[in-house]
Amino acid sequence: MKIELEFISSSILNPMGEKKKIKYIIDKIKKDKILVTDESLTHEEEARLIEETMKRVNNNFPGIEISTLEESKQGLRDKLIKLLGGRKGGLTIIGPSKLIKKIKKEQQQISILAEKK
Repeated sequence: MKIELEFISSSILNPMGEKKKIKYIIDKIKKDKILVTDESLTHEEEARLIEETMKRVNNNFPGIEISTLEESKQGLRDKLIKLLGGRKGGLTIIGPSKLIKKIKKEQQQISILAEKK
């Protein structure tokens, strides 16, 4: 019962437009992979990902589980960097709901229980 984790660099995702990024993520999830990005998705990207996933839900693809851990620093310098399009920090974990049984999120930590039957 192996579960595959795939770590994706923001240098792969950031050059993609939103539609291509969402398609890329969904295609990976459909292959029963759990993705971990080295940068958090924006709230808009998460919403769009969930919206697109819901359109594809069927017996073979029950949907996704997603959890984001955002960078906690929010000083003036950090806000300015973010405003100018700089690195957002944090990470996002996305996986097929049939594999992810439990997600526990605390302020600066995420725990995932995954199981493949």
